[in-house]
Amino acid sequence: MKVLAIITARKGSKRLKNKNKKILGKKPLVNWTIDFAKKINLFQDILMTTDDEQILKISKKKKILAPWIRPEYLSRDKTSSYLTANHALKWYEKNFSKVDCICLLQPTSPFRSRENVKAGLKLFKKSGKSVISVMQKKVKNPFNKIEEK
Repeated sequence: MKVLAIITARKGSKRLKNKNKKILGKKPLVNWTIDFAKKINLFQDILMTTDDEQILKISKKKKILAPWIRPEYLSRDKTSSYLTANHALKWYEKNFSKVDCICLLQPTSPFRSRENVKAGLKLFKKSGKSVISVMQKKVKNPFNKIEEK
């Protein structure tokens, strides 16, 4: 199965300025996602879609596809991930090859595992569903104000 990883890293954020470049454990969030995508070795290619010149440079340095700055109309607060991913997918398939599916990786979700992504891709292949979201069922959120009983 040909899987394209698409990393979406917009520079603008109303609540947290430059959130995709915030440092977590000595490196920016976007680096965690790029490194993860490269390390797990499940993807035909990894494509960055961003409107941030610095993230574009990081992506090229890490040798993933980062061919352009995302158009402004796809970089607004209310722009959906679907539109952004679809734009990237169309570009990839026009310039490289068709893929069977995409795996959308967001820098703001750095705590993912190879096993979960692999299981999600297996479920996708088996079920034929168009969207699979992978997450743990029970996650203790240290910032949650409600105590678990």
